Amino acid sequence: MNYNIGEYIGNLILNAGITQAKLARDINVPRQLLSCVISGKREMSLQLAIKLESYFSLPDGELLKMQTMQAIKKHKQSIRNHICEQLTAKNAFWSYNVKSFDTIPDEELIEKCFTTLDIDDINLMFELYPRKQIQQVWRKRMAIQGEYMQRLNILIAMYYFDIKEPEKYLAKVEKQHINNLLKIASNASGINY
Repeated sequence: MNYNIGEYIGNLILNAGITQAKLARDINVPRQLLSCVISGKREMSLQLAIKLESYFSLPDGELLKMQTMQAIKKHKQSIRNHICEQLTAKNAFWSYNVKSFDTIPDEELIEKCFTTLDIDDINLMFELYPRKQIQQVWRKRMAIQGEYMQRLNILIAMYYFDIKEPEKYLAKVEKQHINNLLKIASNASGINY
């Protein structure tokens, strides 16, 4: 569903052919409370959710799950906007024509966050993306850069990914990357390395 919980409840009311006032009377809640939930001015309480689910014969927990998912999505968008604003202020996107923060690829945002922002914003990034995705981007785009980012990559490896021997790990990642590039070159030219 692409619409929010208020729109969803509004559509349930519309499809049932009743008014908000009638629904409020039928489930014994103040009409203003129902109106505020539908307009998004208030969150729905557990009690109201149970009454609405019973009234419309919805599965238990459906409305609260929708409300929670909507809150998570809003929170993550807020974090993404904050990180993008911080990166924009530090001119991290100088090579992009940023018309909307939504157009910035996740991989780019993760890399720029590690290379440009402070630890508080980097920690926020871990609320925005799954740890595994962040580690894959770091490994693919940063860990392969050798001495250029050695100290930063050692810090990231130890602090964020609990890698016990970061120098050895980074050397292994870089070697795998070079071997992959050699394979690609070999396949393209027919020469064995």
